[in-house]
This record gives sequence, structure tokens and C-alpha cells, in this order.
Amino acid sequence: MSSGQGVIIAKRSISLSKTYLLVGIFMVFLGVLISSLSGVVNGLSTTGIPVGSTGGLGVANALPLVSVALQVFAAITFSIPVLMLYVYDKNNGVLEYFLSLGMSQGDIYRQYLKAALMLSSGLVGFEIVVNAVAGSVEGMSGVLLLEVCGLIVVLALPVVSFDTLIMMSFSSLQKQRVGSNQPLGMAIGVLMVMPAYLVPLVAPSLAFSFDLLLAGVIVVLSLLMYLSSSRLISREKLLP
Repeated sequence: MSSGQGVIIAKRSISLSKTYLLVGIFMVFLGVLISSLSGVVNGLSTTGIPVGSTGGLGVANALPLVSVALQVFAAITFSIPVLMLYVYDKNNGVLEYFLSLGMSQGDIYRQYLKAALMLSSGLVGFEIVVNAVAGSVEGMSGVLLLEVCGLIVVLALPVVSFDTLIMMSFSSLQKQRVGSNQPLGMAIGVLMVMPAYLVPLVAPSLAFSFDLLLAGVIVVLSLLMYLSSSRLISREKLLP
């Protein structure tokens, strides 16, 4: 399988389903909207309306951190077409063809993983640009904006990697209709990132440190899955 196969897989997955791509983009703008509400909250605080504060961080600083999880969910959603394509290719003998060319399970996994990361990375780049523009318009603190963009990167890419690898393994356990394993795959990624959505609301002062710790855990899990990808299932499980 050539190094450019991942690009071909990414293009094929886009052709297979554009619905999830549109949903992902919608979630990006929803997340940016939530982040931008921090400017409104700041305006309320200056007019004498109490907005509350926990550990030195008020609601205005918590909202952009809450939006991080939603934008990570968008990256997960963006990778779903690749998982659907993997199941489609398995059921239609494409993976069997790859095996006949001498590819290992790990070789196949890496190309679909590459495609998922390509799509998600493109969305993450778009998220950073939109956040930077919205943050500049709203007058968001440069440090807070940098934290938000950094957390999106360190959370989104590892969780997409983990999600993609584990769902390719699950989908190979039995023959399934295209996309039938997708809800479970999405649920795994969402549950892993859900604490990053809740912590800024409960303990804003701990949100940034907690998100970094969560990202580290997901990175370790992703690396373990990647290194063991060739041993997760037998070659025969990739046959239709």
C-alpha cells in the first residue's frame, strides 16, 4: 500500500458521506459561539451584575474552556466517514485485496488512521482560525485564546487516533452493515472527552491542568493501540 493511500482513503470517505462533515462544521461554530459568550458575560460583570467566580476564574473564562470539548467532539464526528469506509471496504473485499498485496493488519490500520487524522487535522486547523478571529473580535485574552487552541489540538488528535484504531478492531470482530459500528465509536470518543466539558463548569481553576492530564492519558492509550495494532486481531478477521 503506497504512502499516498491514506489520501485516497480520505477522499473516498468524503464521497461516502458528507453528512458528518456538515455536522462537524456546525459543531465548530456552535463551540465558537459558546466561547464568544464570554465577552457578553464580561459585559454583564462590568455593569454590576454578579457572574460568580470559582478559584479565581469566572464564568467568562470558563466558557471558552467548555467550548474546547465541543470542538473536540466535532473532530471526532469528522472522522466517522473513515470508520464507515473501513467497514464498507472490509465487507466488499478491499481489505482482502490489501492483504493479498502483502500488507499486514498494522499497514492497513495505519492508512485508515492517516486518513482519519488528515480529515480531523483539517478541521482542527479550521477551528483554530475561527477561534482566533472570534477571539480577536470579542477581545479575548491572548493567553486564554492560546490555551483554548492548544487544548483543542492536544485533545482532538489523540482521541481521534484512539477512536479510529479501537473501532477498526471492533468492526473486524463480525460482519456488519456499513456504519453500524459508528455510534459506539463516537460514544467512546465523546465519553473520553466529556470530563473536559464538565470540569470547566465545576472547577474552572482546574480546567486547563485537567485537560492537559486527560490529553496525556489519551496519548498513551493511542500509542499503546497503535503499537499493538498488528496483534489486535488475526488477518482472517479482515476478510469479508
